[in-house]
Amino acid sequence: MSSAAPASSQSRPVSPEDVARARWYALSAEFFRAPPPAQRLREIGLQAASPDAADVDSSPLGRAWNAFAHACANVDAEALREEYEAAFIGVGKAEVFLNASWHLSGYLHDRPLVDLREHLALLGVSRRPGVSDTEDHIAALCETMAWLIMAAPEPLRSLSTQRVFFERFLSPWYEGLVDAIEHCGVTDFYKHAARLLGEFFAVERQAFDFESLD
Repeated sequence: MSSAAPASSQSRPVSPEDVARARWYALSAEFFRAPPPAQRLREIGLQAASPDAADVDSSPLGRAWNAFAHACANVDAEALREEYEAAFIGVGKAEVFLNASWHLSGYLHDRPLVDLREHLALLGVSRRPGVSDTEDHIAALCETMAWLIMAAPEPLRSLSTQRVFFERFLSPWYEGLVDAIEHCGVTDFYKHAARLLGEFFAVERQAFDFESLD
């Protein structure tokens, strides 16, 4: 994780389904942490041009992935960097904040961030020195979810722990983030990234709802 680090971890087999989930979270973290380099964009863009692209999953998540891959294939890395900076950094104030606290309270460094830090402390996770983004940045939250799925100590690596974290710190605000990015006047590529994140989180929310009924 970039803005948080586990105190310790253990290893045990992880199901292919959970590996796939962790990769989705890691992908979102990668693209929202910083604009990726040209090589990474080409890697994903090639999947849009592959023979299998015509047989893409027709679910909302599958369609969002295909649109995202096509966007990767057609965006210029320098233009993407400029878009990221204009949308999420800005001059004086970002067009769109990527922090949970802002979307939940209207302020950065507000109570939602305090609650998150208290919860992370219970999980044995702390912010890494030298990282400027706060723990409620969408990339940091996605990295934490990937860690909970793949590398957390045995007592923490459970669906119930993941569900609590998702429902408390991602579910309440991700739709507002996606909507803000989609309606931002300076985003083009990141509209696709936001839709992909939104569709994946919708799948996660539904799966956790089912898990809570068991």
